[in-house]
Amino acid sequence: MFKNLLSPLLVRRRRTSKLWGLFICLTLLLSTAPVFAFDSKSEMAKVNKKQVLEDVYALVDSQGEKLFREENREMNKELMELFDVSIPRSKLEQFYTMLFYISKYATIEKDAFIIDPDLTIRLLISSKVFTNPEFPRRISRIFLVRTNREKPFYKVFFDSNEVKLDLNKGDGFGISREGMRQQAKALVFYGFFSFRLREKGDNVEAFDFENVDIYGSFGSRGIINVDINYVALKSVEFHKGSEMALVRAKVSRREFEINEHTWL
Repeated sequence: MFKNLLSPLLVRRRRTSKLWGLFICLTLLLSTAPVFAFDSKSEMAKVNKKQVLEDVYALVDSQGEKLFREENREMNKELMELFDVSIPRSKLEQFYTMLFYISKYATIEKDAFIIDPDLTIRLLISSKVFTNPEFPRRISRIFLVRTNREKPFYKVFFDSNEVKLDLNKGDGFGISREGMRQQAKALVFYGFFSFRLREKGDNVEAFDFENVDIYGSFGSRGIINVDINYVALKSVEFHKGSEMALVRAKVSRREFEINEHTWL
């Protein structure tokens, strides 16, 4: 009799425990700062550094005003180091760091402007910051705001409502954590995305991301098994001189739109 009376209570407690366990798991896994170790090393593409410099200095805004009135030796030095194949770096680090240098050293007096898209695409192709040369051709506009010169804001627009960028030629990057392999396979952009940049010691961090997800295999194995495919990127800190990055993300809204999740 007492067993029958207690059974509903025990069931409710088990369900509450599972629900709470899943909540804790998602919170710990995706609201903190997992490190994606770039252990599937990307190929360091050799670039024509002289061409990269020429393409940087050729940049103009949408009204034809040059971003650089003259050469800057300090920027030249930093760009040469950025594309030195003897120093391990990921292509994404090269991409975001190059954008940071452009904002930092540009002599144009405007605080907000659109960078000419054709010249930007030419630079992204010559610098080989993307394995697939077709990806930068999907960019239709780049908006830069540098009211705060130490934390410039970029907004990048694409030619369609959804664009996917495979990471490391589709092999992705990952780390073993929470009892399973956490694997970031691609970035998914929804028409546009925005972010800010800043220096953190010797590192460059891209943060305050909006409208971009990481697609892959995430979750945990243990008492509670969790499988997640889409997480919303929040920040990436690139570790200078390595292919390591500190990635912060949280569960994306799209995860619940695409995949059915059972709480119990």
